[in-house]
Amino acid sequence: MKPGNPDQNQGEGDRESARRYNRHLRTFIARGKVEGAAREAEDYVEHHPAEAASAEKQAKRGPRGRRVSVDELVAKGCSMIERVRPAFARLAARIRNRLHLK
Repeated sequence: MKPGNPDQNQGEGDRESARRYNRHLRTFIARGKVEGAAREAEDYVEHHPAEAASAEKQAKRGPRGRRVSVDELVAKGCSMIERVRPAFARLAARIRNRLHLK
């Protein structure tokens, strides 16, 4: 990422977010909150084992999103092309008119 463009997408290896996470993690550890959080989690698992197992299973599945088939993606792409085609045709006509190319 270039220093002059803070909104640039960093891709999958987002260094800025990794730095922020590491900074927050170091602060959490430095404040001595790890033992308390671990005890709290242990108590929850002991008192609510079914809910904890369900939450763990859900977390392992990852984020839930709508699964899209290849056919749906192709159809969506085609519909987008059909929607923008008239705008490009108008733009091309304007350029031809301005350059007197008919």
